Amino acid sequence: MPSVYFETFGCQMNVADSDMLAHALATRGYYKAETAASADLVVVNTCSVREGAEIRAKARIAQYARYKKKNKRDQQLWVVGCMAQRLGKTLAAEIPGIDRVVGAKEIVTFVSDIDIVLASSSLAHAANHGPAQVSAFVPIMRGCNNFCSYCVVPYVRGEEQSIPASQLEDIVRGLVDKGAKEITLLGQNVNSYQDEACDFADLLNKIQGIDGLERIRFTTSHPKDCSMKLIRTIAGLPKLCKHIHLPVQSGSTRILGLMNRGYSREAYLERIEAIKNLAPDLDITTDAMVGFPSETEDDFQQTLSLFKSARFTAAFMFAYSKRDCTAAAGMPDEVTLGRKKERLAALIDAQTKITKERYASMVGKEMDVLFTERQRGREKLWMGQDIGCKKALLACDDAIAGMILQVRALRSSGMTLVCERT
Repeated sequence: MPSVYFETFGCQMNVADSDMLAHALATRGYYKAETAASADLVVVNTCSVREGAEIRAKARIAQYARYKKKNKRDQQLWVVGCMAQRLGKTLAAEIPGIDRVVGAKEIVTFVSDIDIVLASSSLAHAANHGPAQVSAFVPIMRGCNNFCSYCVVPYVRGEEQSIPASQLEDIVRGLVDKGAKEITLLGQNVNSYQDEACDFADLLNKIQGIDGLERIRFTTSHPKDCSMKLIRTIAGLPKLCKHIHLPVQSGSTRILGLMNRGYSREAYLERIEAIKNLAPDLDITTDAMVGFPSETEDDFQQTLSLFKSARFTAAFMFAYSKRDCTAAAGMPDEVTLGRKKERLAALIDAQTKITKERYASMVGKEMDVLFTERQRGREKLWMGQDIGCKKALLACDDAIAGMILQVRALRSSGMTLVCERT
C-alpha cells in the first residue's frame, strides 16, 4: 500500500484540512509514513499569516524537493493551504519538484475529487479504513469577513460561509460512531456562525445533545462577537470544555482601531470580566502582537498591563510582520526589529510567569483528564488535557487513549501538570 507523510504549519484550521485530506487518503489505502523520505506522497500544509511561517514552510518544501531529486524516487510532493493560495503556480516555479499546489479555497473541492486526482497521478490506491480519532476537528465555517488590517486570511480563504447545522450534527455523530470522545469546532471566527436562525450558541446546544460525545471545544472567537448569550452558553453546557480563546491582539485602543478589530480595550476587558463572573474556572487564552506600525512605548505598556489584569492561562505572542495585500502593509512608522524583539521578550516573560502561577495553583487538586496519546519517545507516559486547556502527563502502562480519568496533580513543570491516578 502507498504511504503519506504530512507536515502542517499554522492554525488548527490547517490541522483540520490536513486531517480531512489524510482521512480521504486513508480510506483509499494510504498508511502514515514515519518520515518524509520513506513516503510515496509528501503533503505540506502551509500558513501565510506571518512572514516567518512562510519562510519556514518554503525551507521545508525545498528540503523535501531536494531529497526527492537526490533519491530519484517516484515520489509526489503536494503543497496546500494559505501560502499555496497566495502564491499559486509561482510557488512551483520557485521550488522545482512540487507536483501539486492546492490553495486553501480549493481544499474541500480537491478532497471531494481525490479519486480523480489519484487516478491522474502515479500514486496507486486501494480501499481501506483509517484509524479512529479520539479527538477530532470539525470546521463549521470557512473564510472571514473581518479584514483586520494585518491579516491575509480573508484574501486566501475567502468570505465567511457557514456549514448547515444539520450537516454538522451528522458529521459529529459519524465521528462519535467511529470512536471520537471530543470534537473541536473550528472557524476563523466561530462566534459569527449563522445558519438561518441558528447562531453559534444555538449550534453548541445542538451538538451538546449528541449521544456518546463527551467533550466539545471550539476556536477561534472574535471579541466583538462574544455575546452574553454565548458566555452564558459556555458557562451552562456540561459537555462544553471550560476554555475560550479570545484574541486581543493589542491592549491599546488606538492600535486596535488601526488594526480594524472592532472593539476597544475597555470593551475587551468588560467581556473578560463577564466571563470570569459567570464561569470563574474558565481558562482564557489569547493572541497578541507587538510592533504594529506606529506602536509607541505607551501602546505596548497598555498591552502589558492588560495581560497582567486578564491573567490569561496561556497566550500566543508574536511580532508584527508586514503581509502583502493587507491595509497595514502601507502604514507608516514601522517599528524597528530591535524594538519588536525587546517588547516581545518582555510580553513573553510576563505571560510565562502568569502561566506558571496558574499551573502551580492546580498542584494537589483533582481533575478529569481526557488522555489522547503517548508522549513521543516515552511509551509509559500519556498526554492529555483537563476540562479547560491545561496539559497533563500520567505515567501508565495501560492503553488509555480515549479515556477520561480522574487524576491528581502532583507537580507542575510550568506548562504541564504531572499527575497520578486517584
